[in-house]
Amino acid sequence: MNFENSHADSLPERAAGHPAQPHEQLVDFLPDAVLIVDENGTVVRANPAAAALLGHERSTVEGRGVLDFLPSFDWNLTRLPAAPEHSGGLHAARLRTTARAAGGWSFVAEISAVRLDRRTFHDSIPHGSCLALSLRDVTPDEDERAALSRSLLQAEAVLRTAGEALIGIDAEGRIDLVNPAAARLLGSRASELAGRELLSLLTSLGHDGEPLDAEDAPLPRALRAGRASKLPAQRLRTDDGTCLTADVTVRPVTEEGTVVGAVVALTDRRPYEQLTDEYAAAQTLCLHHHKAELERQQRRTDRAVDHTRELTDFLSGPLMGALRHLHAGTSRLAGDHSRPLWPEATVSLEALAADIRMTMALVDTRSQPYRHDSTPVGPQRRTVLINDVVQAGVRASTAFTGPDRVQFSVHAPRLLVHVDPDDMTTAVGRLIADVIHTDDASVDLGPHHVFVAALHQRSLLRIEVRGPCDGGVREHFDIVQGIATAHGGTLRTHRAPGVSGSTYVLELPSAVQEEAVPGGDETSGTALRPTGRHRSLTA
Repeated sequence: MNFENSHADSLPERAAGHPAQPHEQLVDFLPDAVLIVDENGTVVRANPAAAALLGHERSTVEGRGVLDFLPSFDWNLTRLPAAPEHSGGLHAARLRTTARAAGGWSFVAEISAVRLDRRTFHDSIPHGSCLALSLRDVTPDEDERAALSRSLLQAEAVLRTAGEALIGIDAEGRIDLVNPAAARLLGSRASELAGRELLSLLTSLGHDGEPLDAEDAPLPRALRAGRASKLPAQRLRTDDGTCLTADVTVRPVTEEGTVVGAVVALTDRRPYEQLTDEYAAAQTLCLHHHKAELERQQRRTDRAVDHTRELTDFLSGPLMGALRHLHAGTSRLAGDHSRPLWPEATVSLEALAADIRMTMALVDTRSQPYRHDSTPVGPQRRTVLINDVVQAGVRASTAFTGPDRVQFSVHAPRLLVHVDPDDMTTAVGRLIADVIHTDDASVDLGPHHVFVAALHQRSLLRIEVRGPCDGGVREHFDIVQGIATAHGGTLRTHRAPGVSGSTYVLELPSAVQEEAVPGGDETSGTALRPTGRHRSLTA
């Protein structure tokens, strides 16, 4: 580059001994960064602020091309205009560009450029300079502008995607902002709504559907109040005649303590009302289905009750009468000693009469349902001997097993227990009948050996009944299960794999008292006096 010796040509007198004046160094004291550029684009002067901004020593900045620091700088600004009318004056320009500092770091700089006449002498500026550049770092401004731009974009995205209708109005109630949801709600385009009065587009309606007075309507009052308000379930009519129900929220916009507008949010409740109607219709339909199903089930229940009543009447009437007649004839034939019968026939007739009595007991049980199958009244507890309870159950079991069909092994201590003796008698008799019951016709009918034991463990009355068959007959098992539940106890079944027979364990919480004295038979006899509650087990 061709550098001109501007100092030698323009200031010969200074070389002759005239010192520089203080005002000639004014550029060095300016707070802004200043670069003086000649017509070749060379920096001939840089003040300390410019050197600090660019991150170089002042001596390294001066003498270098301006494009080293401002790579995108417009070179035409260093040329003087060709028109003669512009010669001799100062011409200023302002622009923004990217500046390069030491280490390759870049920043956004605002440049104020002033054109100089190189033939004119300027204090503290080398003679022959054509451009004075003032640099200012505007990176924070650019960051704030970018952040503001991003915030505006985000706000616009939120407004566009919001499901609520958002309307911004000025202090006079004119619309200056609407989002798409609000434009759809008001039935117009956003460009057509700008500048229109909100209250002219939304009319408040009363419960009868008639417009309300503008002075008394909730929405105008909330807008005039200038404070945050919530108006639930407002009935409104838009400019195109559409009636709707919406929740309205009014938020004032203030500037330096003065209300300059408001933001009105409208939540359309029509979709929710539609969902409510659909849900109510679905529930009504479901209710009709349930009602129809309940009527069908009621008809089935009525038919089942009628059938049960008919079956009960049949069991307690014709069938029981036929069984009594058959039992009477068989017993009379077995006890008639006037007719010679061989001994085996007499034994068979006696066994047949016993089977008929057992059948009558089962029929009587089903024709008169057991109290624990319907409405339990609770056990009637008394203090009795457990030995007497077990013996009474063994005797009562003959109503189901028949005479001479069972051989018993009974182990029961003479302990006083507080239980319901009728229930315990029923339970022991039913369990004995269950452990010898079988549907296999090839099994020998008897006699069968049954083991019955009673003991107490940890304040529990434990009764075990073991027999040769698997049992599980509902006629017996369900009744004993009901007795155990009524007494707060449990009934468990044990069956050994590969071995026929089963064991029932009945455990009941009982206040077991001390061992009874030898003279306690009166207490036992009184306790086990029949009450008539279990006729089917009365031997």
